[in-house]
Amino acid sequence: MHLGSPIAEILAGLLAFLIGAVPFGWLYARVVRHVDLRTIGSGNVGATNAARLYTGRKAVLTFLLVFVLDAAKGFAAAWFAHVLGRFLGAEATPNTMAVVCGSSAILGHVYTPYLGFKGGKGVATALGVVTAVATWQAIYAVGMWGVLVAFTRYVSLGSIGAMVTIPLTYFLKYGDESFHARLGIFAFLTVCAAIVVWRHRENIRRLLKGRERKIGTGTPASGA
Repeated sequence: MHLGSPIAEILAGLLAFLIGAVPFGWLYARVVRHVDLRTIGSGNVGATNAARLYTGRKAVLTFLLVFVLDAAKGFAAAWFAHVLGRFLGAEATPNTMAVVCGSSAILGHVYTPYLGFKGGKGVATALGVVTAVATWQAIYAVGMWGVLVAFTRYVSLGSIGAMVTIPLTYFLKYGDESFHARLGIFAFLTVCAAIVVWRHRENIRRLLKGRERKIGTGTPASGA
């Protein structure tokens, strides 16, 4: 089946957008607690706000579940959608298709059409995409997130620091004479970090004012 490169890439990107748009946090809150996650805490549909449905151990487990699911959809979009693009006849390189589909998945999560184009902040989904295209950088980012959250108890600060770490560590690893061949991936990782930082702009303001909520201080939501 050969539909021509532009059409194939558009179809693959659209598929990735729809995959990334699946709001796992919102679905979990609706199915398990019978509440609309958009009415809880920050109103965000990501893992951090989903964890506010509970306190203690249940909050941690809920965070991990939603985070892994959101990361998995980003990974799936970047890893498998370019395979579909090849099947449909796309002539772009696998890395290019991974970037196209990964970007689409992140945008799908941030602007999910299933919830009126209002979604999450994109951290987990972006990390999943990065894992597919720059695995070691994703591992470094998870480590940075863990260190920052452990010492400050600010999930938002950990998320920002983790995403900024990704393009920096990629440059440190590949910033030699062959870097020009990897410039596209570096630019993509930088844009991913910029999107996440921008989506956390309110958190940054609260951090600067000392008003940001620390992990473990959420109030569990009551079921409907």
